[in-house]
Amino acid sequence: MRFFYFFLTIITLNIYCFSQKTNKYYKFEQNKNPSFGLNEVLQYKFSYGKSDSKGFLTGGYGSLEVNGLIKKDTITAYKIEAKGKTTKIFSLFFKVEDFFSTYVDKSTLLTHQFARSIKEGGYEKNQRATFDRKNNIVVTDKDTLPINPYTHDVLSALYACRAIPNDQIVINDTINVQIFNLEKSKLFDSYIVPIKKEIINTKCFKKTKSIKCHVHVEKNRIFSDKDATYVWVTDDKYHIPLKVETPIKVGSIYIELIDTENINYPF
Repeated sequence: MRFFYFFLTIITLNIYCFSQKTNKYYKFEQNKNPSFGLNEVLQYKFSYGKSDSKGFLTGGYGSLEVNGLIKKDTITAYKIEAKGKTTKIFSLFFKVEDFFSTYVDKSTLLTHQFARSIKEGGYEKNQRATFDRKNNIVVTDKDTLPINPYTHDVLSALYACRAIPNDQIVINDTINVQIFNLEKSKLFDSYIVPIKKEIINTKCFKKTKSIKCHVHVEKNRIFSDKDATYVWVTDDKYHIPLKVETPIKVGSIYIELIDTENINYPF
């Protein structure tokens, strides 16, 4: 089970998007990012359980980390990393160690370069993609594909999402997004619908105002229902992903924020 890639795919489907109501792409206002800072760490737990109940079997843990600003080619970029691995017990059956990194232009929050290193059971893969924004193409070791000006990788999309002004998120608006899937070397189109606001509890935050969103995913050998996945993010300018619930072929997967470091959040 590709816990962490699944997690990144789900929580980043509300990024640099096309809204059917506004009929235009959201454009990030350059050099204005109130939502995350350097050295921020978000830690998550992945668990499995029966549908419509809390996960009882912990399968793995993951983290999202903003590791500083660096000069990358001609830009100043955030270096952002994501790590995920299975627990010792789960690893006896299927061991997973996933690592993703992205360089995100500080002024636009657009991907400059993305890489993934995957170790899952006996499968290993290392891949890299460079986004050429001048020519609107993405270049990998094997392919060159056209992209639109707002195409993201699966990790950079999350952080661009968090910088979208909260007053521009409209309940029941349909939002479309394009993400480059490096694993399959193709563009992935999906959509998300913010459906309502709720007060929720997680291990990390209690009685937190959140936005519950319905996410459309591609039905495949993992997802049993492409339209039954939900993600909750904080209802404020930070848009911190709090939890995810989705059904699979047997039961459901649950993802929950369990700890943070160096976050710019008003407790």
